[in-house]
Amino acid sequence: MVSRGRRFAVVGGDIQKARIGLGTRDDVTLFGSSGQTGQGELRRLATALRAGKVERVFVVLRWVGHGEVAAIRALCRTLGIACVALRSFGAVRRALAEP
Repeated sequence: MVSRGRRFAVVGGDIQKARIGLGTRDDVTLFGSSGQTGQGELRRLATALRAGKVERVFVVLRWVGHGEVAAIRALCRTLGIACVALRSFGAVRRALAEP
């Protein structure tokens, strides 16, 4: 399971539907894609990354545009934060279950 104190961000899709797929976890913060929730989510993610509140970012490729993926990866690379691109929320759920 996930060690205590680690924080994850999941980016993509509709936040309400993502909560259903991922369940309620204290160590995961959800950020919707700009197509579903507007540009504010990308700014909110950038603020969380710069504040050091996130250790790893999971980007759900099905729901995030190419430009957003590039911007997120560039910011993560600059800040030294791991960024993992996955195809679905199921893949994110499996990745979160890994030690």
